[in-house]
Order: sequence, then C-alpha cells, then structure tokens
Amino acid sequence: MTESYNSVRLSFRAVFAHGVVGVGLSAALLACGEPEEPARSSETAPPAERLQAEPVSGAVYHTELTFVGRGADPSLLHLRFDNRTDSASIHLRYRGWFGGDEWREILDQVDSLPVPRAAWRILPTGPVRIVAGEGGEPSSVILELAEGSLRLDSRGAIGSWNSSTGQRESLRLAELLDESGAEAGLLLARQRARRIDEPRGVGPGQYFLVSDTAGNGLLIMRESTSPDAPVTVWTWFEDAESEWDDALVLTLAAADDSPGRWSFELPEAGLLGELRGAGPGLSDGSAGDGGFEVFRVEAALLLEGQSWTMRGIGVQELTLE
Repeated sequence: MTESYNSVRLSFRAVFAHGVVGVGLSAALLACGEPEEPARSSETAPPAERLQAEPVSGAVYHTELTFVGRGADPSLLHLRFDNRTDSASIHLRYRGWFGGDEWREILDQVDSLPVPRAAWRILPTGPVRIVAGEGGEPSSVILELAEGSLRLDSRGAIGSWNSSTGQRESLRLAELLDESGAEAGLLLARQRARRIDEPRGVGPGQYFLVSDTAGNGLLIMRESTSPDAPVTVWTWFEDAESEWDDALVLTLAAADDSPGRWSFELPEAGLLGELRGAGPGLSDGSAGDGGFEVFRVEAALLLEGQSWTMRGIGVQELTLE
C-alpha cells in the first residue's frame, strides 16, 4: 500500500458512497440475533422453492464458505458442504482447505443420515459442529481438528442476493479463531441446489474475494469465463457497501505455472485493477466433470492515479453442481 493511501480512501468514499444500497440479511450463515430485512434481489425461483420446502429424493444441496482474513498475509479458508438425498438417506461429503504457502486439507468427512426436513442445511457430523442462530441457521461453524479447534463466526451481512438456483447467498463480515488467536475478515457464503436428473449448469463459473489490512474488500463474480459473460462486483470500503453491474473482466496471458491473470474495470467508479493468481493452487476433480480450482490471488488496484494492493482467494468451478 502506498503512502498516498489516505487520499485513495477519500476518493473511494466519495466515488462509492452513491452506490450504497440496503440489503437483506437472510443467508447461509446468520449471526445470532440479527434482524431480517427485505432482500433487494429477485424472488426465489420456483424449482429452488420446491427443493427447500421438502427434502427431494435425488437432489444435491451445496453450500460453500470462503473466508479471507485482513492480515498482510491473510488467512484463507475454503469449505464445501454437499448433501445428496435419495429416498431414505442424506449422504454428506464435507471438505475444507486452509491456504498458506500451500493449501492444506483440514476436512474430509463422509457420512449418511436419515433425510432431515431441511436437507440444505450444514449438519453436525464427525469434526463438524454448528452453533445455531436465528431461524435455526448456523452463526458459527466449528471444526474439531487434531491440532485444535478452528471456528468461523459470522458477524453480519454486507450484501445479499439469490444464487442461480434461487438460494440465498451473501458477503459477510466474519472472524476466524484458532488456538493462536482470532483474525477478522470477509466471508462469502454461497448455496445452490438441483435435482440429480437435471442438467448441470454451464461452467466454468469464477469468483475472486480480496481484502486489505484496513478491512476493505472486493468481490468479483461471473458465471462464465467467456469475455461477454455478465460480471457483478461488490465493494466494501469504509463500512460502505456498493454493488456494480458494469464491471469488465478480461483474461490476460499468464506464466505456465500461474493459476491465471486477469484485468478488471469499474467504469462508473473509475477503478482499474489486475488480478494475479499465485501458486501452487488446489485442484480437485472429485466433484465430477472437472471439479474446481482454488488459488491465492493478489489484486493491484488503481484509482485516480493512486495504487494499493489487496490479497485473497480465487475459485473457479470447472462445472456447476
């Protein structure tokens, strides 16, 4: 971060303030005692409503939690919870990785349970513990690991929207706690659901979540990596949230050993940036049809001639569950 960061902060506050909008707080993770507010996004799609109303035989419910800390070398956590239902049981596959110089697997739990009414929820199993918040949704996910407890706490919603299959998703303030202490950061909570006999979505979807040491953050999401794919960006700066749908993302040439390199622009805000993937990344094909990739990313941002850096995580779905 350059010495001129203070002037950049003032520019961000002035440019982004007009884009701040109210958001709903219903999401995959709800902080205990948070009041619900009306969501700004469109109504839930009918297929998703049917999937959520009752557990459906032959359905897949996927929850994804991605955390980026606000340290100079931020903690990175990526958790994936898959619930698959048949006529008599729900089959769980819960996985998780902690990112540092290399990605370390910290969770791989397989279990089968009688089908519960709320098949889309994260369920306690093995080392996974849940602290329930308002409405029965978890406000905390706890992993009881061999090296000690790892706890991810939701601290309140920044933005909320519907996924492509109608489930609630959100960008949230959060805190990650382990035996060495706590680190504040940002949490992306994603959900989707489909019947097993329905066609999969067209991939690859992609998102980037980055933060800086002042707690500011940037989330870039797109459903495809094609140049004309719609892009949505959420910015979190000086405790103000803005959503932008005029973003442009281009894939750039990158070294063979790099997860990738991209440029992005928010024309209305005058913000330019470049995202550089840093390896080694995590690649997993067990989800079928290519699976997903997770990697560290660094964002170089430029606004009104001033520059600074954010760091975080990139995730690319090679096929949508």
